[in-house]
Amino acid sequence: MSAATATFPEAVFLRRPDNTGYGFFFHGEEDFRHAAESFTRPVLQSFVGEPVPGQPDPLDHLKVAISTFLGQAFDKAVPDEAGAEGISRAAAACVRSTFSGAIPRILVIEHKNGRLNLRPGIEFMRHPGHPLAIVVDADAHGGEARFFSTAEQYRDIGESKPNPRCWLPQIVYRLYSRTPSVIAGKPSVDRQTGKHNVECRGMSFGLKAPLEERTVV
Repeated sequence: MSAATATFPEAVFLRRPDNTGYGFFFHGEEDFRHAAESFTRPVLQSFVGEPVPGQPDPLDHLKVAISTFLGQAFDKAVPDEAGAEGISRAAAACVRSTFSGAIPRILVIEHKNGRLNLRPGIEFMRHPGHPLAIVVDADAHGGEARFFSTAEQYRDIGESKPNPRCWLPQIVYRLYSRTPSVIAGKPSVDRQTGKHNVECRGMSFGLKAPLEERTVV
């Protein structure tokens, strides 16, 4: 299975050093293009028409805007009104402005030495049997995520007490004994009972990676 998708990434992860961040999923070339242009179009609007002397290069201006916005995401300083959806658009614009050819199926945005680093997320294609990322699939393209480098990290969080900032890993741990490398959980409310539910799905990216429910004894 190829690690590259010709025109769009299936998943883009923004991972902070503390293993929190975001996970975004794109469902096709048009979906990805629309997300990227939703960020780039407003940024580049001021460059329409005749160039102004001393005006910065439009692409340089765009790169600064992307870096600034994603830097706020790493610093947990994105305005509430922008939310995860706004970050997903900046992430899409970052990918689109970086790759001129084939785009990897999975990408990871990290912040190292004061700079943004965009790399292929090869680890998410290996499926060790436990999730490497659990994403609250709350907005159009995804939402907040928690990352795990080892099965021990996942177990420790999974067995911990849920709190308002970390509750989906505990649910996934309780429900499944084996998972693909990425699990997305979408909160929902039963209209009849008012009870809160979570619909989970595993993402295997075309590879064999079963989602097995935990046996209750």
